[in-house]
Amino acid sequence: MQKWVRHEDPNNKYGATFTLGDNSVSLPKGAVVSVTRGENFNIPRLIINGLLNQFIMKALTKNENLLYAELTGQLQGGVGQTLTVWKDPKLMNNFRTKGFHNFSRRFFSWIFYSGSVKAYFHTWKLTETIPSSDEAGKFVIENGRFFQGGKLIRKANHHKVG
Repeated sequence: MQKWVRHEDPNNKYGATFTLGDNSVSLPKGAVVSVTRGENFNIPRLIINGLLNQFIMKALTKNENLLYAELTGQLQGGVGQTLTVWKDPKLMNNFRTKGFHNFSRRFFSWIFYSGSVKAYFHTWKLTETIPSSDEAGKFVIENGRFFQGGKLIRKANHHKVG
């Protein structure tokens, strides 16, 4: 079983990245990346989101369909981002809609869909390499499904990158 590795941010004592696997993994045909990003989380939302992520992170370590995962967070700005890479979109969707992830997604949706939270979601096919966390963040902000305070502002643009 793979283990999560914590990477401290030397420039930000309130930020860290957690990785599972190797981002230079060989990508099979049909591999997809899925990015979820939330901004403007207040402290209670950050705490609850962090607790939920602990359960989801544990489930990801047991999933043989996951190729790579990366979670980043920053206290300033209340930012949290998850990047996962899957063998194919059906396997990713199966994880998303089953078990604890599905429970969290439905029961705690107010974390992403209320207050001043900005939420971005996007999944796309990978062709060559896994994007860096910064590249994925920029891409999901520019092209992902975007909600502000729970209101859909923009649907996802379906570009293929990576």
